[in-house]
Amino acid sequence: MAHLPKLFCIADDRGKGLVQTLATLIFFAVVSLLLSPLCQAQNQWADDKEWEDILKQHQSRILNDTLYLLKAQALTEKSFKDPALKKRLAAYRNIAWSDPNYRSFRIKYFAFLANHATSTHQEGFAIYYLQKMEEELMQVRPYIPSLNQPRLILSFYGNDRANENKRIAVIDSVMPFLKTLPDKLARQSVSINTCINAFTILKQSSQLYLARKDTVKVLETVKLAYRIWNELKKKDSLDKGKVQQCRMSLYLIECNEARILSQKEKEKQLLNSAYQIVNSDHAHVGPVFKGPFERTILGRQIDHHIHYNEIDSTNFYYSQYKNKVLAYKKNEGGDGTKFLLYSGKVHAQNKDYMAAYQDVMRAYDANDSIISVRMEDIQNNMYAHLVAEQSTEALQVAEKKMETGTLVIFIIVIALILTVCLAILRLRENKNKAAKQLEELNRITQIQIAELEANANLVQKKMGMELHDDIAGRLVNICNFIENQTFTESDPEQKKRLELIGGMAKDAYTSTRLKSHEWYFKGLEEEATIFSQRVQKIVDQALPDEKYEKQIEIDDHSLEQVSPKIRIHLLRIIQEAMANILKHAKASEIQLFLYEEDELITLQISDNGSGFKSDKKGIGLESLTSRVNEMDGSLEITTSGDGTELLIAIPLAMS
Repeated sequence: MAHLPKLFCIADDRGKGLVQTLATLIFFAVVSLLLSPLCQAQNQWADDKEWEDILKQHQSRILNDTLYLLKAQALTEKSFKDPALKKRLAAYRNIAWSDPNYRSFRIKYFAFLANHATSTHQEGFAIYYLQKMEEELMQVRPYIPSLNQPRLILSFYGNDRANENKRIAVIDSVMPFLKTLPDKLARQSVSINTCINAFTILKQSSQLYLARKDTVKVLETVKLAYRIWNELKKKDSLDKGKVQQCRMSLYLIECNEARILSQKEKEKQLLNSAYQIVNSDHAHVGPVFKGPFERTILGRQIDHHIHYNEIDSTNFYYSQYKNKVLAYKKNEGGDGTKFLLYSGKVHAQNKDYMAAYQDVMRAYDANDSIISVRMEDIQNNMYAHLVAEQSTEALQVAEKKMETGTLVIFIIVIALILTVCLAILRLRENKNKAAKQLEELNRITQIQIAELEANANLVQKKMGMELHDDIAGRLVNICNFIENQTFTESDPEQKKRLELIGGMAKDAYTSTRLKSHEWYFKGLEEEATIFSQRVQKIVDQALPDEKYEKQIEIDDHSLEQVSPKIRIHLLRIIQEAMANILKHAKASEIQLFLYEEDELITLQISDNGSGFKSDKKGIGLESLTSRVNEMDGSLEITTSGDGTELLIAIPLAMS
């Protein structure tokens, strides 16, 4: 594959981003296959008659609720690509929500819709339904996260290097839970679906860190996967097919370990073992999982032999891969693009660059429609549209029941009012966000200015100190030298000349010393003045005079021994405090005092606002605490319904 970049350099602008785009799409398709094995490449789904028959049987009491729900599930598992699936599940939904004991069916309802959305490339819908599914799971105690959402989000990001940091953020967010999973498996019942998701996330994690060549992270991931597997295989009551799915994912995780440790033979042995198990007569996995995993293993074999430049073996496994794709007579995930990309890799290794280029371009063309759908989904914010759709459906149902009486009409009116209120709140929230962005920009600008001013004053002080310590010192030495020479000189004329030169040197020394003191103390004076003015500007900008009564007293002399770094911290603290008063306090009066007392620089800010909960944790409060700790200072906050007082003390030794 080392020659592929050269090949793609001759492509037009449309093809330049091809490899990354297709890699993302293919990764998404493969994970989608694992997310819902039952939705793979179905060309047919249950017809109207099948759905109507079970509904009539339920209405005529031939089927009770449970039997109807089970039969509807069986039809759903054949119909994930049916555009009308959600409508067909309307009766299922009504029954599932008619009795609290049917909660497991409610969970499956949202799982079905998520699988349906995934199989039709409606990512926004899928995220929404998985969120609703998780809300239902939270009602079951003890609650154990399903990991559905992070797994799906990882699949959306694909393996594009541009999304690498986002993928790491998702993995880091679930890693604390994954580390507790072995203990949970040992002590309580855990859904096998959670375990499947865990292994899928760990597999993607190991692949990501393998690409980054982070050996430590890969080995940590493999170790955690082994711990989960050792507990999982002790559970005899779990679905054997799904347990075997976990084992297959573990094989791939082990292969990543072997690859990063350059254990060629071990990697080859693992791939062969996985392929033999999935094709053995004792395999418990169903055909819908077997097919995709079988092709995945063959793809890994191709990658393995390409990595080690073994052309004959690469061609052999490519032939096997091609036969499997044709044998299933179905398009694999990604509408065949994965096969085309492997074909391009093999052609490139065989130095048939034109064929490789054509395969990749065909893959790109085949996925144009998927790319368009996905981009439109992102641009139109499908998730938000689905929420609106749910609200619309609720209103439509309410409208159909208006004939039952004025109570229903009243409910609809209330719902409309709430919708309007929510819309207003959303607009207000957007406005607040915009204001916060402007405030942040202004804060950064002010801090930069403060830093520049502080640096300028430091230069002036430094010049004064250097003038005093260096040049003035040298002049003193010159004066002493001339005085000694004058004392020992016997020639009256030379002695007179030396006395004249000595007088001039003393004048230069006196002038230099006076100028150094002037520059040094002038710098201190300007620093204090600039800080005082900066505080005034910050307060005036946040709290205009016409709305707030302000009392500001700053002892400029107390800042003469304070470093620029501490001044900048103080500016930031004051600005954060003003922002909090503006946004939360509902105050009309504020007081700000800055003074020196008992070898401490003390900052006191108080208001007459509504206060806040003392246990409230926010970014602003954490920022204040962090800054105070960095200065080895202390922070005291007193709050009540009558107002809030902020008291900060910083040791002069630190400043």
